[in-house]
Amino acid sequence: MSWLLKLSNWLSRGALDRYREQARLAKAQLQQNESEIDNLKTQIQELQTEIEQLQAQLKIRKGFQIELGETQLKLQSKQEELIDYQKQLFTVKNELQKLQAQFQDVNTQLIGYQDWLQQLQAEVEVTAIEKRLPKTEFETLWGFGIATPKPQTLVTGGSLLIKGWILGKRAKVNTVEIIYEGQTLLETPVDQPRPQITRQYPDIPKARESGFETSISIVAMPSEATLELQAMLEDDTSVTICAIVLKRK
Repeated sequence: MSWLLKLSNWLSRGALDRYREQARLAKAQLQQNESEIDNLKTQIQELQTEIEQLQAQLKIRKGFQIELGETQLKLQSKQEELIDYQKQLFTVKNELQKLQAQFQDVNTQLIGYQDWLQQLQAEVEVTAIEKRLPKTEFETLWGFGIATPKPQTLVTGGSLLIKGWILGKRAKVNTVEIIYEGQTLLETPVDQPRPQITRQYPDIPKARESGFETSISIVAMPSEATLELQAMLEDDTSVTICAIVLKRK
């Protein structure tokens, strides 16, 4: 699964803190804008009250042309102020909507990273190492072994170290593939020195570098998973050697 590979090198805790800070700042800005909107609404209500009072004065003082003219000027000025405040309110509302969208985005990312961190800290148990070398393939290999991980061990940190050795009989083993649900997640070369295997098979030159070692991310694995190890030989044949059975605690 490609999502297992993509999640193997996600952001560090520094990025998580940065997104938390962005969320805090966005929330503070939201509160400030909401306060400004409340103030603008109050001022608009006051202006509307003044306009109503001025309109009433115009009716009462209709016969006083000079006062009427002054009142009309005041009314026009207040109406212009009202339009200006309405424009400001519209602008602030737009900014508020943008900040709300930004806050939601940061909060969503923060929740995602918190979930990722929880998975990273979760314990995964190696419940079993199952040998799956078919009897018909005994002539293909001299043997193999898994040094790490061991059954009934707990793995933390979101990464599983796989270390072992394999020695081909019919042909040299070039790589070992790690397969999940029929899909190859990664492959590692068989080229690590293994002195103990050299002592066990002194007459086989390939025994000197029969080791393999790699790490694989298990951050996004389901509650239970089985990883198959498959040997790829120099003659383009392949054989499944074992399976690592994992269970999230």
